[in-house]
Amino acid sequence: MESARDKRTGEIVDAEQLWIINPVDPMGYECRGCSAQATPCSYRPENKVRPYFSAKDGHNAGCDVEGEVALVKRARKQRVTIREGFPGSFPNRLVLRDTRPVSSPDGSPTAPASDGGRRTGSNGSSERCRNRHWAAQTIRSICRTFINYPFDRDLPLVVPGVTADTYQHVFRSLKSDQVIQYPEPRLFYAPISWKASIADDDRLEIQLSYGEWKERKLTRPYRVRMDWTDWSAAKRNYVSREIETARSEYMTAKKRGDKEKGWLFFIGRQDESDSTLFHVDDHRLVCCVVNEVIYP
Repeated sequence: MESARDKRTGEIVDAEQLWIINPVDPMGYECRGCSAQATPCSYRPENKVRPYFSAKDGHNAGCDVEGEVALVKRARKQRVTIREGFPGSFPNRLVLRDTRPVSSPDGSPTAPASDGGRRTGSNGSSERCRNRHWAAQTIRSICRTFINYPFDRDLPLVVPGVTADTYQHVFRSLKSDQVIQYPEPRLFYAPISWKASIADDDRLEIQLSYGEWKERKLTRPYRVRMDWTDWSAAKRNYVSREIETARSEYMTAKKRGDKEKGWLFFIGRQDESDSTLFHVDDHRLVCCVVNEVIYP
């Protein structure tokens, strides 16, 4: 599983966030669809693959998450939304919290039911809220939804600072052959070029493979600069490891002959004097996903 629910806070946690959580509680997570125990896996520095959660004892009956693999496979070919609504669960908003949510004295989360937490029934028992919408803490799960459901991008999405309100309009690809000034904030994306990144104490700068071309040569590529002067070492390592893991995944896909590319997604501000440059100030607002982006 690519995400799970934190038992203490009730929040949905992307598996990659395990890179930055210290310590990782091996018993602290549950399936966001059925509350089965979710075990954190592959999050240690020596692990070569991305972190993930495993329901080692199986999912409970009727779990939405267990059926997501089959749903995504179908959704990559056709629209899956029906008259009754979308048949799966998805993040419909981005919520960036600077502190961890407060827990009650017994350790149960105080997150509201609309965030997919627990709520107390009339008989005093704790029951699972069956809300199919949930709040993402980073853009990663939102980007995966954009990729996984190409025919259903009219799903609602709220991102702070972005005026659009659906997946289709929140996301915007950078121009592949032109450098322009973008008038409004969006969740931008473009293929990463895989050239060596520029890294020092103040920044990490990544070159993309879109921009201005001349005689089949990319002369003015778009660049994304993480301004990380005030970031902790853990946050810097989190982003750096994300890029290196994606690079390894891309090379593996390339050897297989797959159509997948390494896509950099980010929310950042475009430089006023250099239109090729975007600045990103928060590690939660950038991610790299290796996949094929489909345009219906």
